[in-house]
Amino acid sequence: MTNDIHIAPGTSKQMTIFIALTQGALVSWSIGSAVLEAGPASAAIITYVLYAVYVGHAIIVRNPLMIRLLIFATIAGILELPTDDFLVTGIDSLVYPNNEPMIWSSPLYMPLAWANVLIQLGYYGLLLARWKGIPMASIILCIAGGMYIPLYEHLAADANWWVYNTNTAMVFNAPIYVIVCEALISLSLPYLLHLAIEKNYKWTFGIGIVEGIWIFLSALFAYYVAH
Repeated sequence: MTNDIHIAPGTSKQMTIFIALTQGALVSWSIGSAVLEAGPASAAIITYVLYAVYVGHAIIVRNPLMIRLLIFATIAGILELPTDDFLVTGIDSLVYPNNEPMIWSSPLYMPLAWANVLIQLGYYGLLLARWKGIPMASIILCIAGGMYIPLYEHLAADANWWVYNTNTAMVFNAPIYVIVCEALISLSLPYLLHLAIEKNYKWTFGIGIVEGIWIFLSALFAYYVAH
């Protein structure tokens, strides 16, 4: 075990409870939306509300870690748009409903939806890094992300948020290549976030760009290896 505070400055019991509660709210809303087949408006509502909560927390509490997480995750979420376009138009795998505002090939809320999930998983990655060190944290989060995000994909399909064409091997509503991709994304978070909080905010911005590129490369690798 390591107690090196420099691995995860800003982590605290209060912050951990806050992240867990917001994650619980996201999962609960997703389950409810899946049961009700609520449609894309419910995805937009929880995304914007949750992101606003994170911004409000950063402003009110002034936790530098939350500010860093927001910068990192927002940049990465915006740069996920080319990955979505690859899945939607490049390989004709991902399908969104027609009746919602779009940005490029994605729903308007999608960059912030990615930001919310990256904030949650990223924070857990930093906690794990503080507890077990970065290599072990990366392995644990890789496995956890590979299980958690496909659950979210499954609920999203039932909620009519998005679906995948069944032209590839699937586990429930999630293609195997998506599981591999999202495991690789989770794998990167402990190390990249450790770098993102190490220096100034420009550095955090730059590491967010690296994460966005990693998301795209992970999707390419996973599709051509595991589809």
